[in-house]
Amino acid sequence: MKKMILPAFAAIILAMSACTKDPVNHTTSLTASKTTGIKKGEPVLFTFTNNPDTIKWKVTPTTNAQIAATGSLASVKFGRGGTFTVIATSGNAVDSSVVHVEDSAYTPPVTSTQLPIVANEKVIITATRLDSAGNSGLIFYAHTQSSYTCFTNYLTSVFALSGGDYSINFTGVSVPPGCTTGTAQAGSFEYLIPMADGTHTLTIMLKGTTYTGSVVKAGSTYTINWSYTSGVTIAPSTL
Repeated sequence: MKKMILPAFAAIILAMSACTKDPVNHTTSLTASKTTGIKKGEPVLFTFTNNPDTIKWKVTPTTNAQIAATGSLASVKFGRGGTFTVIATSGNAVDSSVVHVEDSAYTPPVTSTQLPIVANEKVIITATRLDSAGNSGLIFYAHTQSSYTCFTNYLTSVFALSGGDYSINFTGVSVPPGCTTGTAQAGSFEYLIPMADGTHTLTIMLKGTTYTGSVVKAGSTYTINWSYTSGVTIAPSTL
């Protein structure tokens, strides 16, 4: 009898020790508005119901994934195709959601409401480099300084590539039908792809003002010549 009790007691001790070493509680309280059929730049809404005031949000891989979060909600835009993992952490509770993003770009529904860009708006652009088989150039993540209605709004634009030169005209903020949840900065991805070696004029329009600079590509190195510190800003200048 004693020989049977001792192994059982040892098993209980080992189980308690394992619980002590791994205090993280993996929950199932993270939901996504969609996990497949997502297009590049499409806002996806994530909801985490555990302690909404102390949530930390993370996306892996981090490049070309943008998060706008408040309380239990996060709106995430993915700037390229592939598989991403969205992670929500609150204290010892953590949950994750794997999403699959297509290579096609997002277009807001035609039934969306188009809001005007507010006066004295500033658009902040973060540039990242894309160099892969058959594709090379820059990805711009652009977002407004001001917040607009709807947590999954979208910064609309007209993009053009002509003779190796690029132009972007930011035209408004798209709000999907029926969306009234919260406010957020409006953002979108712009793709300066493909890009050949050489100097390319870059023109950006915002609220009737035209901003002009250039992008120089030399192999895998990009230099953005952009002198503006207000209206439309771009960083970093070298990638």
